[in-house]
Amino acid sequence: MPGTPTTGSRVPMIAVGLSVLAVAMAAMLVITLAGNGTAGLLGDLDIYRGAVRTALAGQDLYSYTYVHPTIHGLGFTYPPFAALVLVPFALLDPLPGKVIWTALTFVVTVGAIFLLVRASGRGVVAGSPARAPRVAWIAGLSLPVMLSYPFLHNLVVGQVSLFVIALALFDHLLPRRWQGSLVGIAAAIKLTPLVFLPYYLLTRQWRQAAVCTSAFLGATAIAWLVLPAASLSYWTDKLWQTGRVGRTDSTVNKSLLGLLSRQLPDGVPVTLAWLAVAAAVAALAYWQAARHLAAGSPLAAALAVGALSVAVSPISWPHHQLWMVLGACWYLLLGGRTATLVGTALFVIFLGYPWFDDYPAGTVGTLLGIGIELPALAVLVVLGVGLMPGRRSSATPELAAVAGKR
Repeated sequence: MPGTPTTGSRVPMIAVGLSVLAVAMAAMLVITLAGNGTAGLLGDLDIYRGAVRTALAGQDLYSYTYVHPTIHGLGFTYPPFAALVLVPFALLDPLPGKVIWTALTFVVTVGAIFLLVRASGRGVVAGSPARAPRVAWIAGLSLPVMLSYPFLHNLVVGQVSLFVIALALFDHLLPRRWQGSLVGIAAAIKLTPLVFLPYYLLTRQWRQAAVCTSAFLGATAIAWLVLPAASLSYWTDKLWQTGRVGRTDSTVNKSLLGLLSRQLPDGVPVTLAWLAVAAAVAALAYWQAARHLAAGSPLAAALAVGALSVAVSPISWPHHQLWMVLGACWYLLLGGRTATLVGTALFVIFLGYPWFDDYPAGTVGTLLGIGIELPALAVLVVLGVGLMPGRRSSATPELAAVAGKR
């Protein structure tokens, strides 16, 4: 019919509409955050700022304690190099520091989704990238990502997790000689990216393993030179005080150790059970990651290793599970029955806000109890299915091009 938009002309309209929705949702979240007077908003950023300011004043980095009306004893728990990275935010006044941090959170989120869309081949028409389909996918996926509990938790508390994840996720885009460096720097900020080192070794990526190790040790050495007392304190004492991070059996902790701590009866050696389960899950994750790398998708391999970091870390707070939220996006981008089903199921799990609350022992009913454990169990599903279900080495030209950098 005359005047009826064709399929090609509808795509730009959809892209614009989804983009407007995504921007509106981001604005709504920022306005809600700014207008909420609840104590503890962007509390983790306040901890970073307070601890770094304490160190700049010549005092112990790890002596700082965050003042909160309901939670006590919170302090800086990351390696000293993280404090050096966070110095610019400590020097800024609170308001501009929080505004910039929040803006960067949204920018990095969109950047990570763009990376997934680009690598999946979505928006490539006749061998060339098409802007409107890519924008539609990026904006469309941004909506459920911004509504997911892991993203909201990262946003509300002002966490560094998203930036650490982004470093590890973007690392494979570097020239081959520098690959591994961003992962090493991420590990110097927050130790969990060290799970990538065995992946490099098991897949015989010797250069990446060496660069990753050098970057980690170099960053740690710089921190030792600048903050020698704090470095000695962290690596010989604070690192081993796991209670400073939080309760293992808290219902907010979505790691496998947290799940086992809540489910196993008294008297069962939880640590031994966790080590056995973690070893099996690590073997599965590294096997899947090696398969994905061989199939031409270093990004799918990185997502598999990232999921492993969520599973085997002693404590995985909701913001750590942004790895899984990005994995959900990846599944939906791949398409196909299995991938779409898993991606949809993941988003359903991470939109279940009550499942992430902190509940006292003995107050959780059966249905809620099942929901609480779903995020931890979801990791096993992802690693069992893999991050490339039904895909072969010729999945997309972009995957092959990226793999060619190795």
